[in-house]
Amino acid sequence: MSAIVDAMDFAANFWCKNPEKICVKSRLHATSLMAYTVFFMSCVVVMHKFTDGDFSIVLTMSSKVQCLGFLLLALKVHYQRSVAGLSLKTLEMYVLFFITRLSSTLVKNGYLPIDRSGDWVYQMGDIGSLVLVLGLIYKMRTSDTYQAEFDTLEIWKFIPACVLLALVCHGDLNNSPFFDTVWTVSLFLDTISMLPQLFMLTKLGGQVEALTSHYVASLTVSRLLSFAFWLYGYKELVPLKGGVNIAGYTILISHTLQILLCADFMYYYAKGMSKSSQMTLPVFEV
Repeated sequence: MSAIVDAMDFAANFWCKNPEKICVKSRLHATSLMAYTVFFMSCVVVMHKFTDGDFSIVLTMSSKVQCLGFLLLALKVHYQRSVAGLSLKTLEMYVLFFITRLSSTLVKNGYLPIDRSGDWVYQMGDIGSLVLVLGLIYKMRTSDTYQAEFDTLEIWKFIPACVLLALVCHGDLNNSPFFDTVWTVSLFLDTISMLPQLFMLTKLGGQVEALTSHYVASLTVSRLLSFAFWLYGYKELVPLKGGVNIAGYTILISHTLQILLCADFMYYYAKGMSKSSQMTLPVFEV
């Protein structure tokens, strides 16, 4: 992760006439703008070279937007030298999520975009996100600014339920009960991964820096894109022998829950961004 951030920092210094006079906030804005620019340029390349206009490109864009969110978060941590307000438990859950999803998508193609972006572009988005998350976890474990006293949601207790539910409700697009179950486990882990972060923010009940909000906003957009893809393709999971499409509806419900979990946060994000570079969340008594 540090190599990626350092490369962007070097580019920002190269473009600036007097880099030694640039404050931390200016550097952060410059590299963040650079991250957005690279993201949009890569989207143009993907749309031009790796798709023929098939709707499944939406799923690839979901992976890329998610990677952008973690990159913005890494930039924030790098420049401000603080992990205050971030949930270590959420990042650890994302490690499990990426490992389980990549365990399926690197081996099987049942849940991949059907255009050329599903050959490796989609997976590279997840691999990039995993690398960034591992770097953030290292930063948090070696930082004295981590607010462990607020990061108290015992999310690990939900993992056995995710596995058991996946055993019952998995689809068959991989034509392998094992890899179909592994992918479904990743779906459920993705659904609950944001819970510790949102829980922690409500306990903090106050000022959340704008770039942290950009990270959550990126993840929300990623989930909206993924939901759009599965809303279009969930019918592919209808059992061959007929019956209720349990796996398809499970995917739609999971993505709906992901969006709803972020909806309240996004409301305050939009409200706060219209007033200042920070936003205020409601305080809940726990």
